[in-house]
Amino acid sequence: MERELPADVLPGRRTPTFSIATVPPGLLRAHHTTVWARLEVEAGSVVFHESEPPWQATASPGNPVIIVPERIHHIEPSDDACFAVQFFDLPGPNPGA
Repeated sequence: MERELPADVLPGRRTPTFSIATVPPGLLRAHHTTVWARLEVEAGSVVFHESEPPWQATASPGNPVIIVPERIHHIEPSDDACFAVQFFDLPGPNPGA
């Protein structure tokens, strides 16, 4: 299944780059985001598991995984993985409108 970010989202917060030694334990357990995100891998690979509906993909350099809001998921980084999560914001109301 090919996933794409909605066309109107804007880059927001980005996590630091994590490794197997620095990944927060919460990312390894079931959790969800409230916004769209993209799992970006600089080295190694990260397997992304989504619970409902069951879905799995492997992120690698140049092959990110799109994370859909409110879907329960967890990750499994390889021993040599370096990765970050880029979060996206929906555009705010137009102040001139």
